[in-house]
Amino acid sequence: MILIQARWRDPRLKFLSSRFLVGVPESVKEAREWVTERLCEARDIPAELLDDVRLLTSELVTNAITHTHSRGGVVLVRLGVNQPGESLLVHVEVVDAGPVEGSCPQVLSCASDSENGRGLFLLDHLAARWGVAQAHPGTAIWAQLHA
Repeated sequence: MILIQARWRDPRLKFLSSRFLVGVPESVKEAREWVTERLCEARDIPAELLDDVRLLTSELVTNAITHTHSRGGVVLVRLGVNQPGESLLVHVEVVDAGPVEGSCPQVLSCASDSENGRGLFLLDHLAARWGVAQAHPGTAIWAQLHA
């Protein structure tokens, strides 16, 4: 079981939903579909922002399944949005069971033809803000995107 500390400190954000997924590659598609459904139910989401949230969710879930003890275990995806009437802000967070190698997630530079190593690079370029926080016993990576 993954326990997490609340990261909903931004007063503009309202917790929307969370979902536990099995730490297998098929869960990446499930995470994308779930995020799409929840966001479209909650707010009118511009297509470009929805695409970015879906991409970052895919990358973060893939990283959790590939590089942490969540492989074959559990990954938690949390989603939040701000209140209607304000400029849209989306918060997505993926909590894993802790890194296999004991290192903190970091942005890597990769060759343009590389097939791996782009997850946090994309996160760094697409998110307005993002960060890493300790969750007991794992790690939470979160991102915020603006419309």
